[in-house]
Amino acid sequence: MAVVATEVEELDMKILSTTRQEHQHDEHGWFQGGSHSYDWLLKSNVVRDWIDSYTAPNTRRQKLYQFEKVLLAARIKDPAELLKLSDLEAKNLVKRISQHYLQLGKASWARQTWITMRGFYEAHDRELKFKRAERIRTPPRKKVSFEYVPMKADAYHMADVANSVRNKALILGAFQSGVRVGCLCKWSYGMVADQLYPEIKLPVRIKVTPAEDSKLNLYNLPYYITYLAEEGAQALKDYIEERKRGGWNPKPKDPIFVPEASTSKLDQLQPGSVWELVKDTARKAGLKEEGIWPHTLRKAFRKVLNSSPIDEDTKEALMGHKLPGSRGSYFDYHDESEVAAKYQLADWSRNGNGNHKAIVDLKTENQELKDQMKNVLAELSSIRADYQKMVQPKRKHSQS
Repeated sequence: MAVVATEVEELDMKILSTTRQEHQHDEHGWFQGGSHSYDWLLKSNVVRDWIDSYTAPNTRRQKLYQFEKVLLAARIKDPAELLKLSDLEAKNLVKRISQHYLQLGKASWARQTWITMRGFYEAHDRELKFKRAERIRTPPRKKVSFEYVPMKADAYHMADVANSVRNKALILGAFQSGVRVGCLCKWSYGMVADQLYPEIKLPVRIKVTPAEDSKLNLYNLPYYITYLAEEGAQALKDYIEERKRGGWNPKPKDPIFVPEASTSKLDQLQPGSVWELVKDTARKAGLKEEGIWPHTLRKAFRKVLNSSPIDEDTKEALMGHKLPGSRGSYFDYHDESEVAAKYQLADWSRNGNGNHKAIVDLKTENQELKDQMKNVLAELSSIRADYQKMVQPKRKHSQS
């Protein structure tokens, strides 16, 4: 049996400070895919029995990377050795590594490592019980003081400086639909094809299920509906057309957004790439990039909804939030035509005088026409009554 390092002086703490290797790029600057440092872990049955319970690719990558760090720090070559540790030894190992991350100022890594290792042991019917004093204590999260939620004009400016058809579609897609970045990366051709061809049908419906956004499982929601307005829909169609000209013969389940690299044209775009794109376009648009990330575009979406006459329940539904209590029971999630009509009440135009103002003007004109019609009908009724009074005596006279 191999000796496993669990005490501070035995652990290789330097490994916890190393960063991931930089991606390799070819002469054109394109990313060249390759293996991950943790691929060797997948040869272990004890690892597969644990990690295969996670389906989200990003979650799997993050947990495998954290798990690998623990093994390397403890100088373990076979993951099965972890299961041979006593509960006390396992707890000490997790505490030592998590506490070292805290000392490095990496509170999030400390917490996630603690969660990852507890999950590994629970997958093998072992529970690491920590006393209150032993639990990993991380500083409370503070709201980011420099967060900046883009205005509508900012979002369009970011799209204009995005440097490619794909990037423009990504920025506008995130802004006009309000979906989370992981969902945006999972949009498939089948989700929108019949609404973009042969002509664009507005608003373009986006049906989000737990397959696209796993957070819906927490809300116990089977799906939610959001939409794309005119410019976002056109940008999406332009990007699809560009891919088709490049030889893409799309199938319904094909991801729409892929890396801009010759070696990975069929791969799904990763959220990290969108994060970098949002930062880059924010900087080019003259905004403070440190205060902007993909989720701020989701908040920008909500800001547009808030400035519209849309009712609060529909706003929450478009965000993919679960309505509390009886509000959720009485909200008709299946009446998509009503939700689509309300989505169009929001002003998605660049200059602030687009759909919303046009619809309000139409509603005003419609009410005016109704009032005029009511007056005309009243006048006709009065004329008919006067006419009846006039012809009645003549009829009696002729009969006599």
